[in-house]
Amino acid sequence: MFSSLRARRPVPIETRQRFMTLAMACRNGPCLLDCPHPIYPSPMRESRRPLPASSGSALPPRPLVGHGLRKRLPLLIELWRETHEGDRWRGGADGENLRGSSLSQREIEEASTALLSLQRGLTGDRALSGAPYMEDAALLGAYLLYYWPVSYTQVSLAMALSRLSPRRVLDLGSGPAPVAAALFDSLGSGEASERIVLADCSGKALALGAAILDRGSPRPGSVECVELDLMSALSLPQGPFDLIAFGHCLNELGGRSLSGSALLKAKLGLVDAAADRLAPGGVVLLLEPALLATSRALIELRDKLLERGWTALGPCPGSYPCPALVAGPDRSCHEEAPWNPPEPVASLAKAAGLDRSSVKLSCFLLAPPGFSAADRLYPERPAGLRRVVSDPMLNKAGRLRYILCGNGALAAVSARADDEAARENGFLGLRRGDALVPRGLESRPGGGLGIVAGSELGINSLAPEVSP
Repeated sequence: MFSSLRARRPVPIETRQRFMTLAMACRNGPCLLDCPHPIYPSPMRESRRPLPASSGSALPPRPLVGHGLRKRLPLLIELWRETHEGDRWRGGADGENLRGSSLSQREIEEASTALLSLQRGLTGDRALSGAPYMEDAALLGAYLLYYWPVSYTQVSLAMALSRLSPRRVLDLGSGPAPVAAALFDSLGSGEASERIVLADCSGKALALGAAILDRGSPRPGSVECVELDLMSALSLPQGPFDLIAFGHCLNELGGRSLSGSALLKAKLGLVDAAADRLAPGGVVLLLEPALLATSRALIELRDKLLERGWTALGPCPGSYPCPALVAGPDRSCHEEAPWNPPEPVASLAKAAGLDRSSVKLSCFLLAPPGFSAADRLYPERPAGLRRVVSDPMLNKAGRLRYILCGNGALAAVSARADDEAARENGFLGLRRGDALVPRGLESRPGGGLGIVAGSELGINSLAPEVSP
């Protein structure tokens, strides 16, 4: 049995500030909205609100991602208003000016009502899963104002560590194209997009996606829209493509008519079909919500693809069966980054009562059998590479602990929260998603590893920050 406990011995003020808001780990059943279960049980875990990094950290600055989002937000608001005809959206009887690049209070109230219905239908009772909800103007509008920026940021995080510059992209289940926009914005200033294909069952969403890409600056070389149902499509758009993305669509495949092995078989068939459309060196991006069920389903799909000869390029340290699945039915693995969301996301989240203090996602970047360009597309993965897959956890003995994944297994690494060696080498400032090759660790009684004088983290890469 675990209970909420406090460290009983004094720790430095900066460490107390970092962990002043600790909460008991969620263990059974669904959690608060958008809250995935931790991958490892613990007496205490980091609160849902991001905690400041411990001072004295020896870690270098983290890379920034998502720079292009704020440039696109005014257009999202403009398009949202264009899709809602009538004076009540453009001015109204009360004379309120609704023409700015930010939402009025009245618009926030109306949009947040639709947002709450959309959120409950996608992450609550999931009644909208597989339904043509983007044909509903109110729900599509709520998606555009809230989930579009979230999805854009998720893709920016998923692609942060790759060296990919995908000029030819197929965005399956594209909706209004947040995934394609993020991939396009990730290209360097000297790189030109050749072709973006948006594929979705909603014609309204496709039209919005094309408008977003066409009215942005710069614009892709070519944008094509293909209306298709991923379940019944006889064939996918012709390639070749450098990257094919499945953004939040695999969990909706078949709606409620498919489950279990039949659903997994359908997903495998679709991803295998996508592989036939890839250019040499091309890859597939799988992106799903960081809910317990959707994360575990994505991990299961990943493992089955690895059995078929696919390669996990990231974020995993290697192409081995994920240890989260065998750690227990309430274990999963996901990415997370603190986020100070821009408007209108912040106001809509507040109005709808949603926590948006971080961005969470489950994702895998995979290469089909025969792929041979991993060395130029993804950072080197040295022997002994481990990845932080938990939030920081502080136990009753005053030890700060992380769970690391590597070589197909999970391992706990800990240090006292007031340990000078842990402070100097940056251990206290680690975050979920950091990759390292630790050396000089001690074996702890009862299992696990410990930081001691002379221990080295061997930082390979740091999880990115979201651009303010």
